[in-house]
Amino acid sequence: MARRRHLSCATGTLGRTALSQAMQGLVFAFACAACATVQAQPAAASRTATQAADFRQPYKIAPGALDDALANFAAAARVSLTIPPVLTRGKTAAGLDGSYTVGEGFARLLAGSGLEAVAGSGGVYVLRQAPADISGAGVTTLPAIAVQGQAGTGGLPPVYAGGQVASGGRLGMLGNTDVMDTPFNQTSYTSELIADQQARSVGDVLDNDPSVRRAWPASGFYEYFQIRGFNVNSGDIAFNGLYGIIPRYGAVPVDFAERIEVLKGPSALLGGMSPNGVVGGAINLVPKRAGNDPLTRLSLGLESDSLWHTNVDIGRRFGQNKEWGVRFNGGYSSGDTYIDGQSKRGSNTGSLALDYRGDRVRVALDAYRIEDRNRDGSSLAVSLADGLTAVPRAPDGSTNISPWASGNARTEGVVLSGEVDLADHLTAYAKAGYRHYQYSGYLLSSVYNVQANGDANTLVMQFPYDTHGDSEEIGLRGAFDTGPVRHTLVLSGARQTDYVKDNYSYNPFTTNIYAPRTPVLPSESVQPLKDSTMELSSLAVADTLSMFDERVLLTLGVRRQNVETENFDHNSGAMTARYDQGAWTPMLGLVVKPYEHLSLYGNVIEGLSAGATVGNTYQNAGEVFPPYKTKQIEVGAKLETGRVTNTLSLFEIRKPSTLADYSTSPLPTLRLDGEQRNRGIEWNIFGEITPRLRVLGGVTYIQGRLTRTQGGAYDGNEAPGAAPWATNLGVEWDVPGIAGLTLSGRVINTSSQYVDNANKLKIPNWTRVDVGARYATKVSATPVVFRAGIHNLFDKNYWEGVNSPGTITLGAPRTFMLSATIDF
Repeated sequence: MARRRHLSCATGTLGRTALSQAMQGLVFAFACAACATVQAQPAAASRTATQAADFRQPYKIAPGALDDALANFAAAARVSLTIPPVLTRGKTAAGLDGSYTVGEGFARLLAGSGLEAVAGSGGVYVLRQAPADISGAGVTTLPAIAVQGQAGTGGLPPVYAGGQVASGGRLGMLGNTDVMDTPFNQTSYTSELIADQQARSVGDVLDNDPSVRRAWPASGFYEYFQIRGFNVNSGDIAFNGLYGIIPRYGAVPVDFAERIEVLKGPSALLGGMSPNGVVGGAINLVPKRAGNDPLTRLSLGLESDSLWHTNVDIGRRFGQNKEWGVRFNGGYSSGDTYIDGQSKRGSNTGSLALDYRGDRVRVALDAYRIEDRNRDGSSLAVSLADGLTAVPRAPDGSTNISPWASGNARTEGVVLSGEVDLADHLTAYAKAGYRHYQYSGYLLSSVYNVQANGDANTLVMQFPYDTHGDSEEIGLRGAFDTGPVRHTLVLSGARQTDYVKDNYSYNPFTTNIYAPRTPVLPSESVQPLKDSTMELSSLAVADTLSMFDERVLLTLGVRRQNVETENFDHNSGAMTARYDQGAWTPMLGLVVKPYEHLSLYGNVIEGLSAGATVGNTYQNAGEVFPPYKTKQIEVGAKLETGRVTNTLSLFEIRKPSTLADYSTSPLPTLRLDGEQRNRGIEWNIFGEITPRLRVLGGVTYIQGRLTRTQGGAYDGNEAPGAAPWATNLGVEWDVPGIAGLTLSGRVINTSSQYVDNANKLKIPNWTRVDVGARYATKVSATPVVFRAGIHNLFDKNYWEGVNSPGTITLGAPRTFMLSATIDF
């Protein structure tokens, strides 16, 4: 089946009434577009194949392995290509940079290879030996393998023009999907972007996204984000589609990441409930696998103040058809960070990916180990005191609030995955993973009751933490026709567990955020004790109906999710609470393509969070609430203009919460009656404006409202942490006349936002400017890329965001980064 890509655009206005009208207008437009598509379909079908072959458009295909270049070109041209792997083994292509028809592009890529691409029925191209090379007897006909426009990176959607973003991403149980066929707003950042921006963590990558903001400062014990105004924790990041495998706390490194995929909005049907039940969005880390070309890469880096990094990346494929692959990635860092007095001492990461890709069987094993050794400090997040009339000024971004805090965090994880083609249109797949996370040492529990002059209370805590868990998914994916409708049916079962042991001892003390003080550390040594267990299990089914030559895609699905948790007393080990409830969560997604490069889309989907068992202080003590359902309605449009893609989205998300009803006696009654509603518009853009100019970013507007609060006290107030405006705009420019030199810049702006539910305190708006440069050259015939970057160029001191009502986080100071990458 040919891959199709297009691009997004839509219009709308905001305001309580205007946004609803805009959503209704787009729904009406969907209906009109569907009708127009049906009426225009016969004519469109008769001209598609011919126009695809004769249409000349610009392409930029990087030089490299011939099979990768052909696959990327097939994807960009939206045609299917069948490649016998033996024909392309060891051969390279010079790449493309210009305007070509499909035939001209294949001819240019295959020049000098002795091969040709021949068009067959239905517009499918087949690679074969050119006639001049097929002479006489003894010619062996090789088996064909359908590539269908996939790149040579383990079946991932190919990289889009400009190299910073992929042309699609994983939609949980629905699998990898082209961006123009996706009824959601999703962005998949590539390993090329990670390397060029010298990103060290998932947070560094997400600094490119206007829908995402950090909800905890960098270089700290946590890594929290906000997507569409709702919190997402680092422990809720998926690893190749599986929850519960990523480190529970701390910054998630990206040395071994091929893609970082961000899906905006709830997604319970697609991937099941995440470990913490977050609903703002879903983040997926796709691990690196061996490519077709041998890779031996060494990277050396330095960042503020004197933190050194070393990374080794080695990949090889073996076998007659390169069926077997191995990819090793190892990193080491040590030195002083940008936090005054803080250092990393021997922090390291290591990953190993083994894979087999046969004609009908594909298997992979991914394993990693991460150790973060933090010494003498942490970044700053504070909770403000009651009664303040203004937010205290932001201290210097390098402030070390806890120069006594040191600890080690270690995580080991492994995932075994595989799929088998049971028939031409039926595939069985399975994944199983395990993760073990440990932390030992001292950390800053919280800085609270912060006064106008910076005085505050805090706790120094010894916090041993030990958690392990497993995660599995098994399913079937098949395709069949019912008349003119093609069905892609998926059945999935998923399960994840988590077993937590923790403990703590602490000393309270006073400090000042402008002049931190040193406390007396707790003398008592404690060991982790059994704290809680969790099991999340679910069954799901989804069907994508493709109609009118793939111009209408309708996805319907439902998941039955069960949540089981147990809590235990540290001293006696007795179970203190148990929760076991389930919920149905449906989804509807629609994509309509009235024109070749335009997709209109919409979705209705839910997110799930664990419910609660009502405590003894309420009239309805013992009542068990089912999992909370956060509901989203979204419509939008995507427009592809050759090498640039725009997406415009309008969404509404309603998240429930509990409230106390004091009209009952003798005790109040806890009810599931609270609600926060976030409405918004997002515009995203990525791609290559000219062969030398690339763009990435967008603008988000969110109207976050507290719609139902305790006693109605804050009804209608702005939701804390949902900044109304967020803008990210990054550009890269290849300097003419200096081959290999690229300059880059990025501006990040966040509007002022309320800190509290009462809307009395606000952090100011802020703007951060980042700049960078890289130079690709050869040193003694060895390819080398030198990179330099500066974040927060003007060294602004600012409060970056809101983690929860009353709690704000400090932005990082100016930081410098230098690196060199050598390919042997």
